[in-house]
This record gives sequence, structure tokens and C-alpha cells, in this order.
Amino acid sequence: MSARQVLQERGLPLQHAYFIESGAASLTTRAGDSPPVEIHTLGRKDFVGIPLVLGMRVSPHRCTVNVPGRALRIGTEALIDLIKTDSEIEKLMLRYVQASLIHSSQLVACNSRHNLSQRLARWLLVARDRIGTNEIALTHRCMAQALGVRRAGITTAIGEMKEAGLISRSRGCIVIVDEPKLEAASCNCFHVIRSAHENTVSGPVALRVVHA
Repeated sequence: MSARQVLQERGLPLQHAYFIESGAASLTTRAGDSPPVEIHTLGRKDFVGIPLVLGMRVSPHRCTVNVPGRALRIGTEALIDLIKTDSEIEKLMLRYVQASLIHSSQLVACNSRHNLSQRLARWLLVARDRIGTNEIALTHRCMAQALGVRRAGITTAIGEMKEAGLISRSRGCIVIVDEPKLEAASCNCFHVIRSAHENTVSGPVALRVVHA
């Protein structure tokens, strides 16, 4: 996967589904003419193509790669046939859909109830889990889009976190240097999202698919 590659486009038929092994992507939606807002941060062990699991062939959202990486790709028809013929795979995919619903609904609650610093801390922790490293190579613009705020607000919040010793930064990269303190600065939404994701990829069926 290359930076800014579109894995699925809003309103267009899905040609492939993707099982992400490394890197990061962003699932976004729009509200009228406003800039797109992230509804799911995707990374390792994530899946792109949920509409196919639910019997739909057109995506209501755009998915764009933010951090280059690798993914396993499968054709639409091949995936649909697999889900129809393997009940265990179908169960796993539906569990992933459930985890994604929890993720998205938690973001609604988080964005309406918690301040920017808490939300940014939550987002950084989720991104860290998805990418698999404390070095998060994403710009302030990406973070602003993810949280639905102005870039200036992200810059201010990042500066405050740096002064508090939670992170360090360089051009285009944030490094988490004190994970416990960053978790303390976040809201509990991070743990809800992490738990939903971990429960999805646990168990023998999940391991068989992940390592196939």
C-alpha cells in the first residue's frame, strides 16, 4: 500500500477487500460540503470491505492509506464465496463488523463529550496500536481531519503534550515517549476500542485467518 492510495471509494462498487498487515489507513465520511471526518483508524489486523460482509457491493465511505504498508488483497466475488461456504470465516467477519460498530459509536460519544486533548491522546494510542510502533508518521493535517478540528488546535494540543513529556515530535512524525502518562491523559474510550479490537482477533479461528 502506498501513501494516499484509495482502497475503496464512496459510492463506487468494491472490486477488492483488504486484510491489512502493516501501515495505516483512514476510513472517512462526509457531512455535506464539510471536509471529510475519520470514522475508523485502520492498521494491522484490520479489514477493508465491511459492506461485502453485509451483502452490499458499494461502499458508503472512502478508505485512504495514510502510512505505507502491506495488505492481503482478495477479489470481491472470491470473498463473498468464501463467506458463503465457510461458516467459521463468516462468524469471524461478523465479529469484526461488531468491533467496527463499537469503534465508530465510541467515536461519536468521545467527540461529543471529551475535550480535544483527551481525544487526541485517544487517537494517538489507537494509531499506535494499529501501526504497531510508538513512532506515528502522520501529519497535523491528518490528525485534524481524524478529529474534525482545525489544524491550529492540533498544533496547540501537540505542543502541550510535548511540554508535559508525553511525546516528542519532528516534521511529519510524533513519537510516544511516556505511554502510561498518555493513557492517563486520554479518556476511557481508548480502552473500549482496544478491547473490541482484541476480542475480534482472539481465538483459534481468528488466528487461523490472520496467519493463513
